Amino acid sequence: MLQLNKIESQASPYWDSLALVYHTSFPIDEQRPIEDITRLIEHDLRFIAYAITDDSDTFVGMLTTWHFDEFIYIEHFAIVPALRSQGYGSKALQTYIATQRKPIILEAEPPTDDITHRRIQFYQRSGLTLHEYPYIQPAYTPERNPVPLRLMGTINTEIISLPHITMTLHREVYGVQE
Repeated sequence: MLQLNKIESQASPYWDSLALVYHTSFPIDEQRPIEDITRLIEHDLRFIAYAITDDSDTFVGMLTTWHFDEFIYIEHFAIVPALRSQGYGSKALQTYIATQRKPIILEAEPPTDDITHRRIQFYQRSGLTLHEYPYIQPAYTPERNPVPLRLMGTINTEIISLPHITMTLHREVYGVQE
């Protein structure tokens, strides 16, 4: 059984493992500066960072989320590289989704090669739908670049529109005033 351990500060015993997996799992343009994550953990109740651990309390991955009134946004999700393809990712994601009462949304790279196709299929097996809606992740900082991505989720788009989700993410997560 996997556990999702909420990280309250850099004093967490999982902090260094989370930071290492974060920096090695995402391209720089898809990374929020680590000091911003620290600030969010300590000062924004909507933002939650989790260390994913196994039964023996071994760190296996990380998850960061934003909780909004209408949906939950998974900003980052990664498993320790040496433990990938062993079922930890699907168990962790399914555990997280099953414990939430709101729809889930996340960003994923468009399916352009074998790796991105497999990643999309992984999320689809966990119950998320790929949306063809055009979406650009704004740059986290002026030194970084915007990234063309796709939205995936358990969202019923007849109830919550993708333009509304995009506007919420851009404003609340990325600080873009449109």
